[in-house]
Amino acid sequence: MLAREIIAASYPLLKGTDIRIEPFNSKSDYFKARFGYPQYFFTRMRYLLFVNPRVFELHAPDAGVRAIIAHELAHALYFKLRNRVQLLGLVRLTSKQFTAEFERWADLKAISLGYGEGLKEYRRWLYTNVPASSLAEKRRNYFSPEEIDAIEQAIHTQPELLDYWLAHVPLSLGQIQAEH
Repeated sequence: MLAREIIAASYPLLKGTDIRIEPFNSKSDYFKARFGYPQYFFTRMRYLLFVNPRVFELHAPDAGVRAIIAHELAHALYFKLRNRVQLLGLVRLTSKQFTAEFERWADLKAISLGYGEGLKEYRRWLYTNVPASSLAEKRRNYFSPEEIDAIEQAIHTQPELLDYWLAHVPLSLGQIQAEH
């Protein structure tokens, strides 16, 4: 299973974590992650990685799929490292700004683990495989290939920027360039 390979290679803190893969259908989303709601209230936490089968029917690039799974596993790590009370803070996902910060943080985590090139491939594919009505939201919430290039260039010369950005997620190319 691809997620297990990525966990073994990049997410040692998720080893042995209960992560289930579930299918879902959408015209604009291909992957998403969350924690199991019943487990939140009653038992050991379970994390769910949802995969839209259309991603394979539409021939998403392999490196892109690996990278976006790394992005989704970053969300699982985020959930795992917080207690149940802290997870209530996710209600802020109703805010467009918090959603962008949350998603871009997961991108940064994947980039920090070497999945930047794959994320760029995935975003190029994604931009041609979502309805036009969803494109602006995708561009707001996730780093574009140009932003990923700028981030990788910046952290190559100033590695400490990565830790700063994981705590203060940049929301635009201009912000990335200004802080570099």
